[in-house]
Amino acid sequence: MEDIFVNGDSMCPSLHKVKLNVGGKSFEVSRSLIHQYPESMIGRLVSDTWHKSHHEETIFIDRDGDIFNHVLNYMRYGSIELPAVVPKAMFQRELDFYGLEITGSIKEESSIETLKEWKSCIEQAELHHDMLLIATHCYHEYMMSKKEVRIESNSHVERQLKHSPFHYHYGDAMRVLNYYLHKYYGLKASAPQTSIYSTDFLLEVKQISDADDRKHNLSKGGQDGYSTAMTLCDETVSVTASDLMTH
Repeated sequence: MEDIFVNGDSMCPSLHKVKLNVGGKSFEVSRSLIHQYPESMIGRLVSDTWHKSHHEETIFIDRDGDIFNHVLNYMRYGSIELPAVVPKAMFQRELDFYGLEITGSIKEESSIETLKEWKSCIEQAELHHDMLLIATHCYHEYMMSKKEVRIESNSHVERQLKHSPFHYHYGDAMRVLNYYLHKYYGLKASAPQTSIYSTDFLLEVKQISDADDRKHNLSKGGQDGYSTAMTLCDETVSVTASDLMTH
């Protein structure tokens, strides 16, 4: 039975397929695609093999078969978005080997650098999650007339956190914590003198004074801890205490 070759939106009976073995991986590619690049190495290789009437012969190419799959897609569509495991420089090296000019875009939307950005976003989200939980705990303790709040290792509160409070950079943690304390509860926290000698995460919590509030209002719009505390991945997100308390 004759094979049906599908190319784009058209279907036509065709036997004109090229069999390739690239680095141990098998490919069947239409001759029409290869013929779009007659001056390329792969175009000349296929043409020479075909002219020798070895139509069923498999052409072996000693290159990376996984990357060749992306090379074919680049040939088909004229552009490509590379996965994280294929660096752009490596892909361009393969294009050069096959004699293919770089005429279309080569994006790295899912590159290793992007993954690093995602990792940073996750870390920032975890910081905000934990500081909002601690802020809520501080509020409850303060309402019970406790001015010094202690987050003990393996306590109920500590087990709810993504990480121990000591996991985070202290300055960053306090800026985010005070953002939530100020926003939702009108409180602020600082490290008491006893925290120097403690293995627990200690906070001294007190109500924000009018002077503190005026200072905060004057600093709005600047690059201070309050105005930048909610910036995650270059986007401002809104998190409420009620959302977090449901977890």
